[in-house]
Amino acid sequence: MPTGRNLQPLSYDLRLPDEAQADALRLLDASKRIVNAALIALWPRLDEFMSDQTGPAWKQVVAMIDSPDRHGDRQWRCEAETVGRLLRGQAERKQVFGLIQPILTDGFIRPKTDKRPAGKNRGTIREAITALHKTLAVDEAAFVMLQNVVEQCCNVFLTTGVFPATYEELQPVPLLKVGMLTYAGDDGPRLGQSYRLSLDLEAGTAQLFFRFPAEAGTWQWRKTPTLLALPPIVQDRLKQGGSLAPTLREHMCPDGSRIAVLDFIVQVPKAPSPDWSTVGTPHRVRLGRQHTDYSSRSGCPRPADQPPLVLADRRH
Repeated sequence: MPTGRNLQPLSYDLRLPDEAQADALRLLDASKRIVNAALIALWPRLDEFMSDQTGPAWKQVVAMIDSPDRHGDRQWRCEAETVGRLLRGQAERKQVFGLIQPILTDGFIRPKTDKRPAGKNRGTIREAITALHKTLAVDEAAFVMLQNVVEQCCNVFLTTGVFPATYEELQPVPLLKVGMLTYAGDDGPRLGQSYRLSLDLEAGTAQLFFRFPAEAGTWQWRKTPTLLALPPIVQDRLKQGGSLAPTLREHMCPDGSRIAVLDFIVQVPKAPSPDWSTVGTPHRVRLGRQHTDYSSRSGCPRPADQPPLVLADRRH
């Protein structure tokens, strides 16, 4: 059975039913405030997240600061895990910035003409990144990050007229704009103190319990389980591997309304990585999260009698 680096987590977004939406959104609002407060407090110490990239991220965070709001140890650990993952990702990007800064050149920028505004010289950028990538003992996935950071630097140049001299000039504090809470800091689906999750593969369902703040601010457990239907693709993936701690997340609809979704994560054998240097011009490479269309013809959110939609495989 594949283990360790041969496994790949895939994520599927499941919309919470209507009766759980208000409680879940209050939870996400409260957690977002705490996560953002912790990000602001720890941003000046970003370099400390470069050296320690092993083990649970929450352990590193709770050793550095206390919770901005005492509302349960495991709840804070989940928020700290969210903070730690974000900061570890930013620390990795800061290291990449140090690699690409020497190759930043005006040649990456296409001058303004009478017919079109200034932009990125993508051919020159790709050639420079490919040459740099060949000198580094890194995997193919690093090509995408090199490209992404270079393009972010070019965006700064197009706005200010100069390339950023430091990573802090390039990247502001990465505050959450929508709520996101990973449950990986808790004690698991059976013993968790912030969530509980049980699967019934024969019925194709999952039952979720979670703690949330009531309207008065008191933290409590939901008294009834939140029932989630597992789409066939998720059931098939569960036959290939096990589930990991889920993430509760806020989704913004086109009309400005909000819904809460559960990122259900399954670990399966990893697929081969593509050769990113041959995918095509950088602007044709699609990066980041793909979003499920949660809207119905009558608008978002979808009526309760429609089945939950599920995202195509999202690799972490």
